[in-house]
Amino acid sequence: MKKLLLSITVIAILLTTGCSDKFLDTQNQNELNPDNYFSTIQNFEYALTGTYDAVKNLDLFGQTFYIQTLLAMPHESDYWNAQNRNAVTSTDGNVYIAWRGLYRIVTRANDLIEHSDGFSKYSPTSADAARLVQIVGEAKFLRAYAYFTLVRLWGEGPYATDSTKLAVPLNLKVAKTFGEIMNPRATVGEVYNQVIKDFKDAEAVLPDTWDNSNIARVNKYAAKGLLGQVYLYMEKYPQSKSYFEELINNSSYGLVPFSQYKDLFQGKHEFSKESVWELNYTIDMSQNIWENGLGSGIALVIAPLGRGWSNCTPHGVNIERFGSDPRLKICTIAPTDSLIDASGAMTQAGKSTFNKTGHSFKKYVPLDYCILSTNRDSGINYFIMRMADVYLMYAEVMNNLSNDGVALEYTNKVRRRAYGFDSNTPTPSDFASLSGTQLRDSIREERFRELFAEGHRWYDIVRWKIVKEEVEKYNVLNVTQGPILYRDRIYYYPVPLQEVDNNKNVVPSTDY
Repeated sequence: MKKLLLSITVIAILLTTGCSDKFLDTQNQNELNPDNYFSTIQNFEYALTGTYDAVKNLDLFGQTFYIQTLLAMPHESDYWNAQNRNAVTSTDGNVYIAWRGLYRIVTRANDLIEHSDGFSKYSPTSADAARLVQIVGEAKFLRAYAYFTLVRLWGEGPYATDSTKLAVPLNLKVAKTFGEIMNPRATVGEVYNQVIKDFKDAEAVLPDTWDNSNIARVNKYAAKGLLGQVYLYMEKYPQSKSYFEELINNSSYGLVPFSQYKDLFQGKHEFSKESVWELNYTIDMSQNIWENGLGSGIALVIAPLGRGWSNCTPHGVNIERFGSDPRLKICTIAPTDSLIDASGAMTQAGKSTFNKTGHSFKKYVPLDYCILSTNRDSGINYFIMRMADVYLMYAEVMNNLSNDGVALEYTNKVRRRAYGFDSNTPTPSDFASLSGTQLRDSIREERFRELFAEGHRWYDIVRWKIVKEEVEKYNVLNVTQGPILYRDRIYYYPVPLQEVDNNKNVVPSTDY
């Protein structure tokens, strides 16, 4: 979905009479202003494009949030920031960037949603009125996703344990006064309830599919997949099961074969049957990511030297953790692997100096072109949710519902594909005769291998309540980071000090 740039020039014209000192107080009816901007369906489309763009931009999945939070907090990466040491404070710049980026989605969605009520006075066509219903559904989906992310990061306790713990301010309308900005932190339960409401509203009005020109938009099944995930995090397993089964039983969704899977993170096979929701990027030779370009800036940070900065690399413990699993080759670039460099030659990646093994990240790093030659932009799409994730979440749900046979089968479907087999045919790679806690732990480790470097790991270990045992595994084979000192407060991010200082009704996060 391309960015739509709207440039508005406001010209003030002062008119006087020939013999009077008085100015005429006139209003240009053709001039765009806050009162009439949302008078056409096209302007609602522009506003929605801006809301999608807030998800994709530099602050969030375009680079910073993905690199500095989602890779760093669970130690998928070896890096030098405080996140990798699990030592963030309320003044941490990356914490503020994540907060700012997520609330940017909320603010843009709120503006669109609130103004939709007044569209009828402009006598829209029936087609425009119907399209507006979908636009509002898309905006509510995006707002729900922003708050789902916010509550997972800043909520001070899991929903199922104590939903009265504090999370984040719940802003659901455009503030018209200074006082309306000053919302206190809502509880974890209040935020989750709003997330459910928004996703359900979206589910009710979004189409099952879009045509190819709109394929990057969220659809009804993306809403169902996210609802299944939200209910899983709330530990409401029957509801989660129902939503996941709607995707699993839909023939339009499933695992792609290994021949496609191995290139899934190289910009190939975009919007395949495996995709539930992916963010659309394209190489932009006019503007790079810092100039609001259309590409992703992820590869710039994680690509091997000569192709990018190679600042952020896989932690050495993770390389050992994969063992002989073939997904190591899907997830990482070994020093002896070849890819195109800035000169256009296919050369060995070389050994990264920022980790013990010399490996680099492979997901979201192009192998057949060098981003240093493409305005530092990558056109590889980013997956928010894909069906392998759904299968493994479904397996987790079924394990919690004591249906270990189904849980085992869906775990094995993902494993079979990873080993190059048909996902529906039993193979020697299958887990066999696992149940209960042993199966639970195998599903968890399967999520580590299958979804490595896709932004899920931190949320997983937080909801499983195993942060301490997980992060302390990474106090060996460090290169760039200092020792990890576990404290209970690392289960949640601190509310940025800037927000606490500016909003007198927001209390600091506990122990920060």
